[in-house]
This record gives sequence, C-alpha cells and structure tokens, in this order.
Amino acid sequence: MLMKKLYLITGATGHVGTVLVDKLLKNGEHCRLLVRGGYPGTLPAGAEACRGDITDIDSLKPFFDRGGYDYLTLVHCAALITIASREDLSVWDTNVNGTKNIMGLASLYGVDRVVYVSSVHAIPERPEPEIITETDSFSPELVQGQYAKSKAAAAQIVLDCAARGLNASIVHPSGIIGPGDMMNRNHMILTLRAMAAGKISIAIEGGYDFVDSRDVADGILGCESHGRRGECYILNGHYITVLDLLNTIREMRGKKPVRIELPYGFAKAIAPAAEKLSYIFGNGKPVFTPYSVYTLNTNGRFSHEKAYREFGYAPRALTESIAASL
Repeated sequence: MLMKKLYLITGATGHVGTVLVDKLLKNGEHCRLLVRGGYPGTLPAGAEACRGDITDIDSLKPFFDRGGYDYLTLVHCAALITIASREDLSVWDTNVNGTKNIMGLASLYGVDRVVYVSSVHAIPERPEPEIITETDSFSPELVQGQYAKSKAAAAQIVLDCAARGLNASIVHPSGIIGPGDMMNRNHMILTLRAMAAGKISIAIEGGYDFVDSRDVADGILGCESHGRRGECYILNGHYITVLDLLNTIREMRGKKPVRIELPYGFAKAIAPAAEKLSYIFGNGKPVFTPYSVYTLNTNGRFSHEKAYREFGYAPRALTESIAASL
C-alpha cells in the first residue's frame, strides 16, 4: 500500500513558495497552502488552501490536521524581507514569533519532516577571503540588520526544536532571483529590471551572491529527502560584482557597457537621502538603502559544498537566472 503524503507549505504565494508549489504539483504531490485571509491572487489548481496567519497560533491548527495522510512534510517559507532602515515590528513578529508558532505546532501534531527556509544573512559574516560555511548555532547579536537578526533568532528556534526531537533541517539561500516573484516584492529583481530598462546605468562598488528560485526549490526537496535532522545547508549560487551584473544585463539588451562605479564610501554617504527620497517620490519600495549598500560590501563568498555532498545540490548558470528575472 502506497504511503499517502501531504506537503504543508507556508509562504506559498511568495517567491520561493510559488516555484516550490508549482514543482510539487507537477510531480503529482498533494499540497496544502497556508494563505492569509484577503489574499487577492489566484491559487494554483490542484492545491488545497487553508486560511491562517502564522502570527495567530489558533488560526493555524486546521493547517496541521493530518486528515488521513500518512506522512506530513512541512516547508516553512513564510517571512517578511526588508532592506529598509525604518524599524518594522511586523518583521520580528512574522519571522520569529511566527516561526515559534509553526514549529511548536509541528511538534505538537507530529509532523514527520520539516524544512525551514532561512537565509545566508542569519549566518555571521567572516572576514574575506574566508569562505562562509554553515554554523550550528545562531544569535541576532552576531548579524546586522533587522531582517538578518530576525532570521537568526528564527533559525535558533528551529535548531532547538530539532534538538528536542523534531525532524527539522534548515536551508540558507543567498540572494534569490529568477522566476516566480508573482507579487513583485523582490527588491533585487526590481533592481535588475531597472537596470534592463536603463533606469540604472551606474554601478555601486561591491557585489553579492545570487541564486535561482528554481535551484532553491530543488535544494529544499533535496534537503527534505536527504538532509539530516538539526543540520543546516547553504543554497547559494554565484558571486558577481554589481558592475559585472549591470554590464551582463546591458549586453543582454544590446547596450554598451558602462565603467562608472560609485565608491563604497560615497554610496554609503548618500544612501540615507536616497532612501528618504524613494518614500517621497518613488513607489515606497526603496532598493538603494544604507543596508543594501552595506550588504553589497560584506563578504558574499559562500560554499554550498555540504549541500552538494549530501543531496547533489548544484546551481545553474547565473546568466540563465538573470535572464529569467527580467
């Protein structure tokens, strides 16, 4: 008799969640999606929707109902991402308190397998040229920025639950690009599209590691099948400087390369004013902020060797991911 399996997906309408659910449904898997009330979009055909909010623990109980399924896999993707300077209490409430609720109920209801989608930002930075690898503990005090602090705190919650017996593992994607951003909330993709439209023709000194959403989805499923309880896995892609990124996009659009690169010190000095102006004259989604400038000048060299060794994770070419983002 075949085992009846159900995937429970939080953050199913987000960037990674959208790609993951699409892949699971195409593979014939059963999926239950946690969706907040008032979600305006269309959910994928064949998926079961369950209304709830990860910050409201009572609303989550129907989401965990086994309902005749033999095996439950939970993929916790839901998170609020921000690069803004303004403190947003909902970031901590969603990313930390929400994760505490989800993991607590996963333990209570006997979920068989859990994969938590964290971020490389939860991992403390190491000085260049050292390559950043996985850690076995997390602390908000060791990272910078409200998003990173919240993801570090949440990752430690997951590890604590794993130590108490929950079959949970953590994956840490780097900067996610690629298809699936249906809500147009990914600030990096907005930046890539601005570059492609010619709205950005000057680079900032620095760079970062970017990974394709499809590779992250593959890594999540690889971790589900072969990852070990209480272990963490970096899912990065490829490092690229901002100047090379800009010129790669310009080449794709048949435009001449640029050579102008703002020094880090200058970009850091003007970033606060640029962020304020984006709120006044822009769309309220700043992409040039003190935190984004800071991030581009941190050590962005990560290793996915552990994920490759344990479940064959291998990211595709960066140019393919860039093209799919435009």
